[in-house]
Amino acid sequence: METIISYIDNLFRNYPNTLQLQKARDELFGIMEDKYHELKAEGKSENEAIGIVISEFGSMEEIAADLGLDPKSSAANADALDLEEEKNLTLAQAQEYAKAQETFGLKIAAGVALCILSPIPACIMNALEEGGFLAHRIGDAIGGISMFLIVAVAVGIFILGSISNQRYEEFKKKHLLLDAAAQTALSQDFEDYSHTFGKMVSGGIILCIVSVVPVILFDSLFSYTSLHWISELSGASLFALVAGGVFLLIFAGVKHSAYELLLKKKPSMSLREKKKKDRRISILASIYWPIITAVYLTVSFFTMQWGMTWIIWPVSGLIFGSISAVVSLTQEKDPHNMRQ
Repeated sequence: METIISYIDNLFRNYPNTLQLQKARDELFGIMEDKYHELKAEGKSENEAIGIVISEFGSMEEIAADLGLDPKSSAANADALDLEEEKNLTLAQAQEYAKAQETFGLKIAAGVALCILSPIPACIMNALEEGGFLAHRIGDAIGGISMFLIVAVAVGIFILGSISNQRYEEFKKKHLLLDAAAQTALSQDFEDYSHTFGKMVSGGIILCIVSVVPVILFDSLFSYTSLHWISELSGASLFALVAGGVFLLIFAGVKHSAYELLLKKKPSMSLREKKKKDRRISILASIYWPIITAVYLTVSFFTMQWGMTWIIWPVSGLIFGSISAVVSLTQEKDPHNMRQ
């Protein structure tokens, strides 16, 4: 198949890379791929199948006519596409974007931290019930209502943050161009921020790791004593430390990603590939997380073990991260993407 991909690349080499050409190339590859597999099924060797497939197609002029590809309109579309996908930024605009992403990161980090903190009232109420300080079921009601109110506030923060950040969506969809002076100044800003970024990431990771320490201490000190109800507070301490760690990681990461986007620190992905990958992950997330939320709430309310069911979230996050990585890897290895 690599030979066929190279052949198609050579055919389209002298044509501008427009949306019309991409569709034509996809269509041609599909036809040749089907023919290749058909010949292989008939018992042809790989070399024979490739040779027959290539020989059955004529010159680029004939292919262009068959596929409805107009070189003149393609050139015109290429110029329009280049203008559409590029955006020139001044230093002030770049710094404004970095500052806006810092604010956006603060909102998202606060929202996520609130979601992680939301079970804490339930943990505290459960402990008070166990200690006899609160009537049975009253604590459950207070804890449940508090959790939903906190999550509602977090969702509101997410929505407000997303709305305020919409005006910068084009930055992720276009090729950002900086002049030499702006590039130099922004690189210095990025270098200065990198030290803070490192400290925040380190602090966030440390908080997440040590979050289990209070759980171990509370359980060993109070589980088999008259103060056993205090051990129920271990879940609250764990949520608080994890929330702090995640807050630091997200807050630091969003601004760092903004600098990487402006300075092109990461290998760029074509707009078409990026949209396709984002669409796949978005569809996956829209199905995955509501199911996880339903499972978490169902298990927690039925068992009332809020100090234990939190494990659903980090495990679900790891699973989703792995699935997203597989989706991205599949996108990169897609033959249709490899030849662009």
